[in-house]
Amino acid sequence: MGKQIWTFVMCGLAGCALTLPAFARDNGTPVDVRTTITGVHEVDAGPLQGLHAEAKIKGKVVDLYIAPMGFVKKYDVQVKPGQEVHVVGTETVEGAEDVVLTREITTGTLDKRTGIFHENMTIYLRNDEGPLW
Repeated sequence: MGKQIWTFVMCGLAGCALTLPAFARDNGTPVDVRTTITGVHEVDAGPLQGLHAEAKIKGKVVDLYIAPMGFVKKYDVQVKPGQEVHVVGTETVEGAEDVVLTREITTGTLDKRTGIFHENMTIYLRNDEGPLW
């Protein structure tokens, strides 16, 4: 009986040890940044299906997950390359890729002379309970 319990405990500890790196990588780092969209694409498969954008954040190009296409079309969410945005969300890891789960995205223009971002419209995508779709 003691050997069976020991085997059960060891298997449980091994399982925990294997899952810890995944939790450590999913750091949930808050993102609150003004940036320029460098690319836009649609993902047809996987857990983050829908509209994605790329933008440079902290010196690297990051994938911004916007929303499923049904939500994008229903609320006429539009982002395009060259567009200046203010992104609030959480940076996490999906597979081997860093991705920002966008909570809200504000479109606007940056006055390059003064450095002031003039907001046009804010699109809310998530709240404390999760996605709005």
